[in-house]
Amino acid sequence: MDFIRSQLTKIPRVAPVDLSRSTVLITGANSGLGLETAREILHSKPGRLILAVRDLGKGNEARKLLAGANPSGAKIDVRKLDQSNFQSVQAFVAGLEGEPVDIAILNAGVWNTKFTTTVDGYESDLQVNYLGAALLSLLLLPNLRAAAAKPRLPNVPRPHLTVVASGLHEMAQFPERRLPSGQVLAALNDQKQYTQKDRYPVTKLLSLLWTKSLSSRVPSSEIIISSPAPGFCKTGLFRDMSGIAGFILRLAMAVLGRSAQDGARCLVDAALTKTEETHGLYLSEMSVKPESELVRSEEGQKLQEKMWEECMEIFVRHDINVKASFPAA
Repeated sequence: MDFIRSQLTKIPRVAPVDLSRSTVLITGANSGLGLETAREILHSKPGRLILAVRDLGKGNEARKLLAGANPSGAKIDVRKLDQSNFQSVQAFVAGLEGEPVDIAILNAGVWNTKFTTTVDGYESDLQVNYLGAALLSLLLLPNLRAAAAKPRLPNVPRPHLTVVASGLHEMAQFPERRLPSGQVLAALNDQKQYTQKDRYPVTKLLSLLWTKSLSSRVPSSEIIISSPAPGFCKTGLFRDMSGIAGFILRLAMAVLGRSAQDGARCLVDAALTKTEETHGLYLSEMSVKPESELVRSEEGQKLQEKMWEECMEIFVRHDINVKASFPAA
């Protein structure tokens, strides 16, 4: 009943703010939630909007689609970003050349129906939804801090790092979490231990834990970090689902699915209007909501730090330098 009630909640339009001197970055911005988020952001007339996409051709098509929603003539850049490839993530951030990023909305994600691996050797959902997004969030911190150092005028939001969450994190079974430190991600990357129905919820749970860990290391006076869930939306996320599970999902979407526009408004609300009180927290329907019981438990607190360490160890293993993200460390 809670799910049905939340899906039927009316999502209001987000009041425009002054983004005329701001740079907004959205990942997975060529379709679905990402594209609608870009459309909603344009109501606030950003100085610059960066569409981070895996396919530049589709990104340029998205830019054309957004032209009609861009009366202020905001500069819209299309940049290549593939979160299934650590080198692509690093190249993307390097391409920003240290320029300030005022608002970063990390939306890109996948839901695969079978075990596939990336060029870096990780299961695809695990890398795109968790490892790649975590790396991007780390590498963007200097850009967000550069934005925080700028003089701020009234009605201009503080720098925000908004990492898109999902209510499905509550459904994660995640038995691998009970393994000793250093073994959890290896187990998730083992095809013999792969459980398709649990994979997407697990990656969204891991992403939520990462965001909470990151927010504990970055003061809200610098950057406001939060995890809004857009709800169950009518997008292409489930396009590869087949069989009974696919049928049930598509039926549920037809009956209860929220529009991509309404889902996008939940993300834009978190990125533009929410204040320090939401730092490190999970939001749904534009309000702070409790995370899953696991996340809030003592076990969840320990798991949060255990997974932070495992994730950082992977970055070290791939010779990725994240020292600039924490200059005082």
